[in-house]
Amino acid sequence: MKVLLADENSHRAGALARLLEAEATLDVILLDDATSLIDAVRHHMPDIVLVDISRADRDALDSVRALSASGQERPVALFVDEDDESLMEDAFAAGVCSYNVLDTPVKDVKPLLRSAIALYRRFRETNAELLAARKTLSERETIDRAKILFMKQERCKEEDAYRWFRKQAMQQARKIIDVARDYLAHQNRTPSP
Repeated sequence: MKVLLADENSHRAGALARLLEAEATLDVILLDDATSLIDAVRHHMPDIVLVDISRADRDALDSVRALSASGQERPVALFVDEDDESLMEDAFAAGVCSYNVLDTPVKDVKPLLRSAIALYRRFRETNAELLAARKTLSERETIDRAKILFMKQERCKEEDAYRWFRKQAMQQARKIIDVARDYLAHQNRTPSP
């Protein structure tokens, strides 16, 4: 497992890296001061990013937010010295998938990292399913609006309107949603009599 370790305190980061490197299956990469978190993720492609902050400092979450918005997303596990419920909420909102108090024994870090990766993957799957469902619903609403307008203009039933859109889609080798969008766009450009 490739772990990118980001910590503003280089001494603490080095100590934690040495502890983690004792686990032979962990490949630990330290983020140097000259490299941004986004650039380091892009370059090293880690399985997980481990962020270690000494105090409940919300500024430390800025780089996590930037990473989440960058398209270079990776699961992020946050280790803090003190438990802070509001920081935990902010951390999850920023894109952290695992929040841990630093006194976790080193032998327990690897299962925590694996758990964070699994949670991250599950979140991504759930988010993708949600986006697909929203897209389907939005497309269904667009098709329904187009059918209603067609039914009104052609004075026909819903089945006839749907049949017309389906026929247009088949003849043009396009999806019904694309035909519906074009129909609505054309109707919006056409002045009413």
